Amino acid sequence: MDHLSSKEERRFEERLSQAESRRVPQTKARRSFMGGGENSSFGMALRIGSDMIAGIAVGVGIGYGLDRWTGHLPLFLIVFTLLGFCAGMRNVWRVVNAPIPDVGAKKDGRSQRGQRIND
Repeated sequence: MDHLSSKEERRFEERLSQAESRRVPQTKARRSFMGGGENSSFGMALRIGSDMIAGIAVGVGIGYGLDRWTGHLPLFLIVFTLLGFCAGMRNVWRVVNAPIPDVGAKKDGRSQRGQRIND
């Protein structure tokens, strides 16, 4: 593997810094009015709340529909409400424990796999 000369390395560093400076305004523009980015705390709280409400609402709807259709007491309503709650908790668990993606190249100009990035 041949090494870059100092002149080529400086040119590469300049191009890399220019590319990073072009990328920074785009990420700032995507930020919400609450001051966070795509993974802001406010956005995560809204997603967690909507996941819980949606799971429970779907469970209640299915249970109520089955109770009306079969004529049972609120047996299906209770069972499917609990299943909806479990599904909502599972979705919350997946959101909270999701790995944080490492986006872009590292400072040495290598991609995530360690290969050089070509122009």
